[in-house]
Amino acid sequence: MTRTSPGERQVPRDIHELRSLATRQPDLAAAATLHAELVAIVRRVESRISSPSLDIPIDLLQARMARGVPLASFGEFPVDWSDVRLLVRQVTDVFRRMNLVDAAGAARLHAAGREVDLSDRARRWYERAADAPEDPTDPDGMWGEVLIWAMRPFLVRTADVLSRRVSFDGWRRGHCPVCAAEPEFGCLTAAGDQFLLCGRCHARWPFDAPCPFCTAATATDITVMTTADRVYRVNRCGKCERYLKVLDGPAAGRPLLPYYDPVATLPLDAAMIQAR
Repeated sequence: MTRTSPGERQVPRDIHELRSLATRQPDLAAAATLHAELVAIVRRVESRISSPSLDIPIDLLQARMARGVPLASFGEFPVDWSDVRLLVRQVTDVFRRMNLVDAAGAARLHAAGREVDLSDRARRWYERAADAPEDPTDPDGMWGEVLIWAMRPFLVRTADVLSRRVSFDGWRRGHCPVCAAEPEFGCLTAAGDQFLLCGRCHARWPFDAPCPFCTAATATDITVMTTADRVYRVNRCGKCERYLKVLDGPAAGRPLLPYYDPVATLPLDAAMIQAR
């Protein structure tokens, strides 16, 4: 049995798995390395911020749940904008090192992080509907990518606090109960239930309809593709032609890892694009 050193044991599991993935699968090395660096940056900030004390009455949260209204409106959860500015710079620098933006684009992203209206731009990003047109003030198409990492420590903490204050069991909708973003991944439990993972705040909630992206789909509209080891599957909807990647928890023998599984399954994304 291979033993890890004390230093290795302190590495968060998702970062450890991403680094291992980069070694095991050279085709995914760039993506795995990128995400390992980004997760490390986010976790450093997350480790020093306290869990927010949200001044939202429990009866209001329950009323929002009953009406299908997301629980966290922008401005209701605390954000340290100095940390957000720091993360904008650091995330941009990672993107630049990985050649995802050129020097001019990185300069524009750095400048956006220094703007006095950063909170207003973050609000527009947070409240933007999934099917809304692209932000015309984002010529490089990377501002949203930078901001999702820069805001994540505060959104993840908020989702964690809200999940302990009110049960998400009654939500059963295709968008996040906390921030209204779309799911990024799904997971099957040993009991045969499925929950969805928010792509923005990492909230998790149960879902039992055929497709989270449209309401017209029936079970017969869903085509399921499963990997050879049965750890992952892809549920493709014949109505809206979108798909959801899902971890089979019992087959994997582990919980869903929000930072790792989306990267490990990038070949499934490529396969679904080619199948169109």
